[in-house]
Amino acid sequence: MNTTELLDQFVSEARECLEKIGTRLLDVERAPGDPELLNDLFRLVHTLKGNCGLFDFKDLERVVHAGEDLLDQVRHDRLRYGSAIADALLDAMDYASELVDAIAQTGQLPQGTGDRSQALAQSLRSLLPGAGGATAPTPVAPAAAPLLSAPHAAPAAVPRPDWLDDVPADWLQPGRVVLCYTPEAECFFKGEDPWLLATHTPGLVALRVTPREPWPAADQFDCYQCNLVCWLVSDAPLAYVEDHFRCVPEQITSHAVEATAAPEAAPAEDQRAQTLLQLRVAQMWREQLGLLARPAVAATSVSAVRRAMAHLLDCWGDDAARAAALELSQLPEGAMALASWAAKALPVAGAGGTDTPDATAGSALVAAPERRMGSGQPAADDANHPGARVLKVGQDKIDRLMDLIGEMVVAKNALPYLAQRAEDHFGQRELAREIKAQYSVINRIAEDMQHAIMQVRMLPVGTVFQRFGRLVRDLSKKLGKEVQLVIEGEDTEADKNVIESLADPLIHILRNSLDHGLELPDVRLAAGKPARGTLRVAARQEGDRVLLDISDDGAGVDTDRVRAKAVERGLIPAERADQLSEQEAVQLIFLPGFSTAEQISDLSGRGVGMDVVRSAVERINGTVELGSVRGQGTTIRLALPLSMAVTNVMMIEAAGRRFGIPMDLIVETVRVPADEIHHFKRAMTVVLRGRIVPLRALNELLSVDEEPLLNEAGEHAVLVIRHGMENVGLLVDNFEGTSDIILKPLEGVLAGITGFAGTALMGDGSVLMILNPKELL
Repeated sequence: MNTTELLDQFVSEARECLEKIGTRLLDVERAPGDPELLNDLFRLVHTLKGNCGLFDFKDLERVVHAGEDLLDQVRHDRLRYGSAIADALLDAMDYASELVDAIAQTGQLPQGTGDRSQALAQSLRSLLPGAGGATAPTPVAPAAAPLLSAPHAAPAAVPRPDWLDDVPADWLQPGRVVLCYTPEAECFFKGEDPWLLATHTPGLVALRVTPREPWPAADQFDCYQCNLVCWLVSDAPLAYVEDHFRCVPEQITSHAVEATAAPEAAPAEDQRAQTLLQLRVAQMWREQLGLLARPAVAATSVSAVRRAMAHLLDCWGDDAARAAALELSQLPEGAMALASWAAKALPVAGAGGTDTPDATAGSALVAAPERRMGSGQPAADDANHPGARVLKVGQDKIDRLMDLIGEMVVAKNALPYLAQRAEDHFGQRELAREIKAQYSVINRIAEDMQHAIMQVRMLPVGTVFQRFGRLVRDLSKKLGKEVQLVIEGEDTEADKNVIESLADPLIHILRNSLDHGLELPDVRLAAGKPARGTLRVAARQEGDRVLLDISDDGAGVDTDRVRAKAVERGLIPAERADQLSEQEAVQLIFLPGFSTAEQISDLSGRGVGMDVVRSAVERINGTVELGSVRGQGTTIRLALPLSMAVTNVMMIEAAGRRFGIPMDLIVETVRVPADEIHHFKRAMTVVLRGRIVPLRALNELLSVDEEPLLNEAGEHAVLVIRHGMENVGLLVDNFEGTSDIILKPLEGVLAGITGFAGTALMGDGSVLMILNPKELL
């Protein structure tokens, strides 16, 4: 894995972590006494801080580390979680998200982030007990060896500590660093792995572990408490050793043994950066060795490790690394050969900058089983571990699979045409029957594949809902309203593209509900309602649609005011406005440019609102319905397709041409006798199942000067479609059945043509025009 891939992985995991942190912060604010929520939040922040440490993102790490310190005090009941802490942590995580976005674009932190990160870190630490600064926990010293009080003092200024008397004499060679690392007793709960940290020390020469306190009896042993003290000696520079332990500075003390010769001048800044890069490369090299040490390593895993090692040697970049890369390319296949060579090549790829190979140290790393963070237990075989069955795949690869299955659907649909041609033109009825039989098999397989790939793209709508908590919290505080957000059915799944297209429409709806729907606490109390309003977002699946209901218990839509505003803005004549029913008047808010806000603000009044919501939802073949009761509240329902990849259409004939209409818009198909159609001037209606349904001729809508055809029984073919809140019947010439198609939007000079949703390539090679009835009507 090269540096770019590692950075991409860091950005992806950091964004995921920040999303979870934001959600968990709101959960903790609602239930500050829940220890499980607090511990989960702390683990997320600690994980993010640890990931930052893999790269030189000091400003980002500083902010996250300050948040971790604050949460550590909260979860140990030394500090009470409140609104001030929540605001400070949310601001800090917002800034962390900005920095991650900048890293994703440029690969590094932008210039000038130090002041802001320092200010945010100080703001967080000012909330710690002791007012005004960080209060780091006091490190626990080993029983037989007191620690130095100033672990980061310059080597020349540090006197020889007493605990060095217990260190073997051969450790105290000039130029070496002797280190005492005392992990916190509860370090496992922070996701730390002291043994991993100690064994990965740069330039590690020797390691000894002693108990901090005498071991208790077996029946009193607590495996979740760390009782270790690690004594280490390294021949790497002190600065690099301290950098390795930078996340736990209060748990280490060090002593640099004075060199006999005069110390060399400090390396230049670029040399230091190069050395830090090599130290990280060495750490990644050891991780690859750990992968090879697992039992029954698969051939594909060995190949992946080989490629990763080649990338690491490229990053190292000196002559020794190039020679090692040449040896690597000539190695035989197999885990044993690669592991044996990599163990000897380890110092070449950087164990603290040593020049002499240390095969023993390398072999020890290969033989050591990989351990779980903080558990002290060997990792289970990947094949038996449930987590190993989860595979992260790029979105572009899934989209490519969807495109291929779409092309397969089109190719599959060509078989019935081929069978018909074999029978009609060549008289091969047996061959036609065999083709149809084979088509049924291929059709079943294609449908199963399509369903399986669609399941891969399915995501719970909760991935969109989780950002609403922060939005409602901030806007309600800004508006001075008390709002309770209730989310239901967040596990309901839909296509990833559908979910992503939901974000903006739903935010529009929520902002409207908060600004226009829900009242201020005193107004609600005067109306006999509780001071806190309820905003409910509920999702469920119904057939091949996902239904989202966004409702509030606010004032509802003031239809008188809506009528007046629509007339004032010239959106509808005054006479027409007076004739509208309550339900029809409510629908006026979907008109382009409609707004009831008296003044422009950052929430409303810009004339961009519910019309944008309707357009965005209809763009993905969805529908929007709005219902409101004055004084009781408003409900908006979004009906969305499960997937946008493959569209099912009904093919119809009109004026000798074939068209397609999406099946999700069709209510029914009926044959209506011509004498049952009622004519009023130029309007036509028919009564179907006790309801009056207006009729329109499709030829007329397409500006084709031909009358709809009748069948032999004198009946019209009527396609009843759903248009807003009503049903409308289209007079067509004939129905031709249904088909799955891949909808391609019109492009170029044809993109501006209204009334058409796009085109589709059919199995017989013809192009089917797909109608958009909403635009036609």
